[in-house]
Amino acid sequence: MNARQLGLMGLALLTGATDLLIKGLGLALAGLPVLAVFGLLLPLLRRHLQDTGYWFGAMLLAALLTSLASLLLQAGAFELHRALGPYLYLLVLPCLQLAAMDSTAAGGLRAGLVFTLLALLLGTLREALGHASLFAHFDWLLGPVVLGWRLQFGADGIPLFALAPGAFILLGTLMALWRQLTTKTADS
Repeated sequence: MNARQLGLMGLALLTGATDLLIKGLGLALAGLPVLAVFGLLLPLLRRHLQDTGYWFGAMLLAALLTSLASLLLQAGAFELHRALGPYLYLLVLPCLQLAAMDSTAAGGLRAGLVFTLLALLLGTLREALGHASLFAHFDWLLGPVVLGWRLQFGADGIPLFALAPGAFILLGTLMALWRQLTTKTADS
């Protein structure tokens, strides 16, 4: 399996779990440190392990870091951890994508920042378009102090955007927009 196939499998995490901004924030809070630390430790694995041992070590390290992030999120924000469910453990896939790409330590931080940006952007857009609200369930992370912070835009949103197909539509639109912006910049 190559890095591109792992990256496509990693989309399951972003499309499945970012129907609310708070879930995107939870993924970002877990994903950024996991990917950054994995990127820092990956050169050590590469230096000391070969072939099968390297892949076994990368999978073990990814599983360890993901489990640690899950436990920390469970201890600090149980309701958010419960809402993310098994999606949190899919953080292993972007880690394995980093291992397949032979990235540097900076690559882990860069991947973590891109993942964070995508999780927050998809969470914001999907909640705004799919639920016609923002900041729903922020009490899962910040406690009962923020219980009334929900911003409602109207009666209903477009339910398609709250589902996985809507996430793919938004992701495709964002990728096309990004390509259009970067192509225009390169032509200028």
